[in-house]
Amino acid sequence: MLAQSRYCAAPLRVALFEYGVLYRSDTGDGVDARLVDELSKRTGCTVEYVVLPRVRIWMELERGSLDMATAAIPTPERKRYGYLLPYFRTRNMALTRDEPGATWRTMAEFEQSPAKMGMVRSFRHEPAIDAMIERLRGQGRVVESVDAQDNLRLLREGVVDLVFVQPVVYRSYLSDAQLAHVRILDWVPKDQESVGALILSRKSFAPQQARHWDAALAGLISDGTMARIYGAFLPPAQAKEALYRGPRPADF
Repeated sequence: MLAQSRYCAAPLRVALFEYGVLYRSDTGDGVDARLVDELSKRTGCTVEYVVLPRVRIWMELERGSLDMATAAIPTPERKRYGYLLPYFRTRNMALTRDEPGATWRTMAEFEQSPAKMGMVRSFRHEPAIDAMIERLRGQGRVVESVDAQDNLRLLREGVVDLVFVQPVVYRSYLSDAQLAHVRILDWVPKDQESVGALILSRKSFAPQQARHWDAALAGLISDGTMARIYGAFLPPAQAKEALYRGPRPADF
């Protein structure tokens, strides 16, 4: 563990991953990169960025070779090896090709069909989606991809029939012409959403340090900095919806 200090005692190894407006490797920019840049300024901690697949990020966080990562959906397993500090909210939409065979009106109708679903390996979604994925996996109807771009490619090429994707992702990777051939369906229950969090490895930070990081992150939200970061990448309505203003974690 890093020596005790308010935020850090050494440069931090921070993982980003390719995910629409949150981070684009072709530009080296995105919401998450600007968020961590701002936190680096406010905490005085030097950061070293690495871009990794999602599965490797979780492995390295757990063993302590990675200090921090972005856009983590909280799960009991991730809470076991990391502190989760929320900053982002969204909902997954169901995307299918706009063609005669795609006649499902609900998630239940899709599940009762023989169609296949694509998902990014190790991703977590809203509870209703994750529960369905486990049932479909048992039927051999889930095809895993390495990242969001590959997941959308599988849909376009007909390898899978449906994917669940957040608007900040598909609007970043699909052109207007491609979207014209896609049906976008809102199947997630209205009381469910995905909350993205900054995750700090428990092997790198003491509980009190995590509290200080959470306070710094809450400051970015309350003073309008986070809203401006979202506004640089999203239309006003989407930027407003993406801003997390819910409760801060109480257990460190």
